[in-house]
Amino acid sequence: MSRKTTIYDIAREAGVSTATVTRVVRQDLHVKESTRLKVQQVIDAHAYSPSISAQNLEGGRSRTLAVVLPVVSNLYFNRIFDAAYWEAEANGCSLRLFQTMENQAISPDIVSELIRCRMDGVLFAGSIWSEDRRDLNTALEKLGRYMPVATICPPDVSLECICIQSDLVNCSRLPVRHLHTLGHRRIAFLGGSMHSKDTSRRGIGFLEQLRLMDLPDDPAYHVDAGYDMESGERAVLRMLSGLDRKRWPTAIVTFNDLVALGVMKQLKKMGLSLPTDMAIIGCDNQFFCAYTDPSLTSVDLHPEEMARSAVRELLLARESSSRSFAMIRDATLVIRESCGAHLGFREL
Repeated sequence: MSRKTTIYDIAREAGVSTATVTRVVRQDLHVKESTRLKVQQVIDAHAYSPSISAQNLEGGRSRTLAVVLPVVSNLYFNRIFDAAYWEAEANGCSLRLFQTMENQAISPDIVSELIRCRMDGVLFAGSIWSEDRRDLNTALEKLGRYMPVATICPPDVSLECICIQSDLVNCSRLPVRHLHTLGHRRIAFLGGSMHSKDTSRRGIGFLEQLRLMDLPDDPAYHVDAGYDMESGERAVLRMLSGLDRKRWPTAIVTFNDLVALGVMKQLKKMGLSLPTDMAIIGCDNQFFCAYTDPSLTSVDLHPEEMARSAVRELLLARESSSRSFAMIRDATLVIRESCGAHLGFREL
């Protein structure tokens, strides 16, 4: 054969199915010895080397899952991808990454590619949830005709698929309750964008908890601040510069840990001692939280657990005709030094 030999060529010459060729390549012990020898002779005669997709293709299935995420340079999404990758690997599947821009429509090209590749299932996660996202519902509905679909999404999203939901409202309640037990009464919330529903969900939890505890709800304590370290620096400087020193908050809850790093850096520039002068609590519990100075108290949303659960549910869903349900993963407060827990209760 002058052209590159394919799995179909091997199967045709050996008089077997492509699935049998795949089993021989994988050294499946269930293949009859006579069949294995016949197929192997053809493989050796043509120096056939199967592609990854050919090895994975069996019975019309790709043995491949897909994950659709915004840029994985974001540490949170990176953790989702890593956990999903290793869970798929542990279950004999590969994982393929498709990237989409944050807050932009799901590309029809991605949907077509997922269907064309005969994926065994697809996981969606990231900042793609909003009430007016018709493109998302359309994409998930279309994909659901061909494969199981799972999402890692907020608890108020209603989709006809496997929904692994993160408790974004409670993740802002936990820090407020904890800071209140330490004596804090003036608590600020920095980070995110009010154009993002993700931010508003966390803001709702924060404000509701303030009201439940009869704590001051000062508009000056809520600053739209973005998602990175520079945003945190600018936000806390802007907030404190506009307030009399006596009105400064004694504690700050941030949208994520990156914003918290920027807040901590700026407060130190201003000569404040952390957490004595200002307590800080972040969100996401990134790997660096234990190594900041002081170590950063943070809320863990358990993205790895959600990703692993999503992969397991997708694999189970391959065997059933319909699988649609929602499960909520509780957030956890991981207490370190920055909240001042070691200082005990103080009159602040």
